[in-house]
Amino acid sequence: MSTAMTSFKPWIVVKRMVVKQGNRTVYNASFHPRLNIVSGENSSGKSTILDFLFYGLGGEIYDWREAALACSEVVIEVLFNGHSAILAREISQQTGRPMRIFLGEWDQGFLPDAAWGLYPYKRSLNKESFSQVIFRLMGMPEATGDASSNITMHQILRLLYADQLSPVDRIFRFERFDTALTRQTVGDLLCGAYDNTLYRHQLRLRDANKELENVTNEWKSSAALFAHTKHAITLDWLNAERIRLNEQLNAVRTEAEELEEKIFNAEVSDGLTLNEQKHAYQELVQAQKNLFSLQEKRDALDLEMADSDQYIHALEVKLEELQDAEITAQYLNGIEFIYCPSCYAPIEDNPSEHSCSLCKSPFDKERARSRILAIINETGIQIKQSNKLQEDRKKEALELDSEFSKANIKWSGLAQRYKFLNRLPSTELRLRARVLYSKAGYLEREIEDLAQKGSLIERLDALSKAKSKLMDEIRTLNDEISSGEIRQKNQLSRAYTLISDNVCAFLRHDLLRQDTFSKAENIYFSFGDDRMSVNGEGFFSASSMVYLRNSFFAGFLQSAIQDSSFRHPRFLIMDTIEDKGMEPKRSHHFQNLLAEMSLSAGVENQLIYATAMISPDLEKTEYIVDRFYTHDDRTLKV
Repeated sequence: MSTAMTSFKPWIVVKRMVVKQGNRTVYNASFHPRLNIVSGENSSGKSTILDFLFYGLGGEIYDWREAALACSEVVIEVLFNGHSAILAREISQQTGRPMRIFLGEWDQGFLPDAAWGLYPYKRSLNKESFSQVIFRLMGMPEATGDASSNITMHQILRLLYADQLSPVDRIFRFERFDTALTRQTVGDLLCGAYDNTLYRHQLRLRDANKELENVTNEWKSSAALFAHTKHAITLDWLNAERIRLNEQLNAVRTEAEELEEKIFNAEVSDGLTLNEQKHAYQELVQAQKNLFSLQEKRDALDLEMADSDQYIHALEVKLEELQDAEITAQYLNGIEFIYCPSCYAPIEDNPSEHSCSLCKSPFDKERARSRILAIINETGIQIKQSNKLQEDRKKEALELDSEFSKANIKWSGLAQRYKFLNRLPSTELRLRARVLYSKAGYLEREIEDLAQKGSLIERLDALSKAKSKLMDEIRTLNDEISSGEIRQKNQLSRAYTLISDNVCAFLRHDLLRQDTFSKAENIYFSFGDDRMSVNGEGFFSASSMVYLRNSFFAGFLQSAIQDSSFRHPRFLIMDTIEDKGMEPKRSHHFQNLLAEMSLSAGVENQLIYATAMISPDLEKTEYIVDRFYTHDDRTLKV
């Protein structure tokens, strides 16, 4: 077996599985890269082991076997795109159990300070599901299935586990409540039809439509306040009204100044009461303090938003750089010092490439990779949280702008009022002066009321602009999505053709038991309909139906090994090698085909299958998992 392996992302390799019964370990087995054979007598517990693999990786078991229910927990060490993680789930008849996840290797996961995270089966507003975490580790997009529900690891694994209990004429692992749309989405996703750009555009389109709906509703609510207004509610009307009222106010103030001059010329010396001046002054000071306070808050918010934008950009760049495990590993492994950074003395040649050139300490590559994986997960969460905080700041900025506009108009009015109160005296013409001041006060209140309307009109104008911007964005997104869907259609066509060719090859290599198989030229399959046929024919003997279903799973895996554009994780569990009366010779031949496919591939993959009649060519090889199981020496030591 070659050691130089290419890796197409995503890829999964199970390294170890442990099953617990309380504090006791009842199963502990290591798995190999590529080919794994779980062998043993019938009814010795092989299927239970494969069910545990399915469940431990995130699948859902609705009908547990009796021996499995005697166990309490399954723990699996997995490589996701080369990064180690430990997954642990409680075994229970209750569905939707959560998963504990540790990002690191086995030995690290059980240290006293090991940082495990507990993730629910279903996502919520405040907590990611374990499917979201695993998808991120694999670099998989979060596709949406039926009724806007997101695809989970359970749905993915239904297309990676050929179990015994599902009907032989179906593709997916059987499930009582299932929809064609969900199946089709899962199949298309694993065929590589979901690219990240299209997915992001679809998510943004969904959010943009929601934003447009919210903006439209808010615009309608605000516009309803002007429902009985006969004139057009525009900024032009607002400015015209403001000019008219200011002209009237200036006229009143001019008349008041003329009255002041008359009073002065008549040598009338007593002025307005000091109490009125003091009250106006206090109002002016308070308005000015409020204005300064609002300006300080707005300036501080601008600095926060600018700083947050730089922080989010840095996180996104960091996440992109961390996604490529090979580049990251090279970066961490490639720093070599020629001179000491402290005293600049030459450093002697390092005799070992597996230790630091400076301090000669040995490298722990896997621990470094585990830290990278944890950073990737944490960075993704930080980006989501930072974007949410930034949206809140934008809303706060709009509210502060509106408050500042109102406060500024109020301050200007109070300043003018105080100016006149400070200048105009009270005389025998005081009654006339009071009329003028009353009229000025009325106009000032009208201007303040107009300012409030102005804030609302400005909000309406901002909402109208936001609507227009969102509509333009939605049109652009629809165009981008249409182009992406064309690319997706082309990808599906290429993927379906490759799968069909590889499945036909498996059928043609079958022993001469089914004439249609020996002449197989085309495989029709539909993920949505959960059906397949060979050369237009869909009904065969029971053993041939098993062979066809196995060939489909194997052909799908082989296609993913050959084409990097697939999002199939290059991982397969099979428990149907000899179902429905499969004769030993035919089973042995198929096992040899599987072994050749997995072992000859230069790409990371893992195939795990169970058999009671192992091929003689594989019987004493290194690919046997654990040991040969019997009725007296069963899989589980319960």
